[in-house]
Amino acid sequence: MDKPRPFDYARRVRVRVVHHRFALLLASASCARDESATEPAGDTSTSTALADSSSSSSSTSTTTSTTADPAESSSTSGEPFVPIDCTEACLDTTSDAGIALCYSCRCKAAFDNWLPTRDEVQCSAAATVVAYHADLSGPTAVLEPARPEATECTNPSRLTESCGQGSKIGTLQHGDVVLQWICRDPYLDLDGSMVYADMGLIGQNSRTGTACFWDDIDNVTHDDDMPPLDLLEASDEERARHHEVFYFTDGAGCVGCHDHDPFIYTPYLQSAPWTTVAAKKAPYGLLNLDGTVRATGNTHLVSPQASACLACHRLGSESTCGTFARDSMGLDKGGAFEAAVLDAAMPGSPHWALAYWMPGASAAVPDFATWEMIFGAARDHVLTCCEAPGLDVGTCRWEPIAAQ
Repeated sequence: MDKPRPFDYARRVRVRVVHHRFALLLASASCARDESATEPAGDTSTSTALADSSSSSSSTSTTTSTTADPAESSSTSGEPFVPIDCTEACLDTTSDAGIALCYSCRCKAAFDNWLPTRDEVQCSAAATVVAYHADLSGPTAVLEPARPEATECTNPSRLTESCGQGSKIGTLQHGDVVLQWICRDPYLDLDGSMVYADMGLIGQNSRTGTACFWDDIDNVTHDDDMPPLDLLEASDEERARHHEVFYFTDGAGCVGCHDHDPFIYTPYLQSAPWTTVAAKKAPYGLLNLDGTVRATGNTHLVSPQASACLACHRLGSESTCGTFARDSMGLDKGGAFEAAVLDAAMPGSPHWALAYWMPGASAAVPDFATWEMIFGAARDHVLTCCEAPGLDVGTCRWEPIAAQ
């Protein structure tokens, strides 16, 4: 998403160019198990064995979570849910401060009267994202952390093309609400503290589909100074800090990447815990300041011919169709991918799983011939349909993603 930049932070801290949009994540993971189950997201030790029988990504993982009181959620109590009244909080929707307060209240109401505490969503509370290098000296590929100065790796960020170490990804689950936040590309500020080039949060009520987005203005968030999201309970000083860190977005500029669901996965995140709600294929809508919910405007592929690729998640008509799906199927491996990944995408490579990361390690596809047998026809259909995304051409069929 494009952001206003009231100050040139980059000039005073670094030369490196950072893309000024945030995307938490890239394409949904496998649903070989129910998404409510938890399992390790991957080996977070100093090296990771990548067997030829599995993909380089994982599907579900242990998540940091808080548990909602059953009485607070209509999904668990059976009682009608009564959201908080935002009338007073939304009296002023013309000033930046008033808009932020109103949006905070609306999101809290949409999230079953819950927003995380300030301490829960600090960058320091999130899991470390590891960029990997593939050691191919043995019979199987072994992933080991890439050098801090590496410009190529097996799992670069598809947003910034970075292979730098030290980014963070966090997850909270509260009843039906899942919230994730990412802190990207840390570097030392002039005072010696760690500052992140980009920080953003996305939350969604997986029961209703309503999503909320927060994005910082870049180069302003440190390990432990993220302001509160709940401005109803915030002090004047905390509200002021919120305005200094976040510009207002309701997600309209984010859904070009987050097209099929709010949360997106790629191997960039394989070292960190991960929870997916994609398998629910729930509605996905953006929250207005008046409390109503609108559609993202995106469509998703529903052709039966693509069912092998759509069993666990939707395939959106924007960036998922244009970039992420191709990446997951061994295509378009340019940019910051190291040579091992480029070679793995070539026919006959014994390390094909470095390049093909869908449907995920939990599917345990034994070899590329099996992958081709299961997914080859669906891949060809997806690639054909993505030449005219959103349009019913030939056997391609698309439907709008429902907001509610």
